[in-house]
Amino acid sequence: MRENSRQSQTRLSVSNRAELIAGYADGVPVRELATRFNVHRGTVREIARQAGLAARRPELPDATRQDAAQLYAGGLTRLAVSTEAVRSAVIASGGTIRAGGRRRVGA
Repeated sequence: MRENSRQSQTRLSVSNRAELIAGYADGVPVRELATRFNVHRGTVREIARQAGLAARRPELPDATRQDAAQLYAGGLTRLAVSTEAVRSAVIASGGTIRAGGRRRVGA
């Protein structure tokens, strides 16, 4: 590490690591765990991955999910949320995903 680097390493004890893993498994937000254990959010995810826990994707608020599904149904394909979040919202609202590729005009 460089002499003037602002980064520091935090070594978690076995008990803290177990507590972090339990919190992640219980759905405690990654940001909250990172703050509580003084580690980076990526470190929280890496520890969870090493423990065999599935990666979590943040859920969109219900209103945003409904808006995304309606915009998609209206023909929009590029929204300010991830394509996976839109896909999830469309399916959750009973919609279907359109076939990929370009559409022909007038078809």
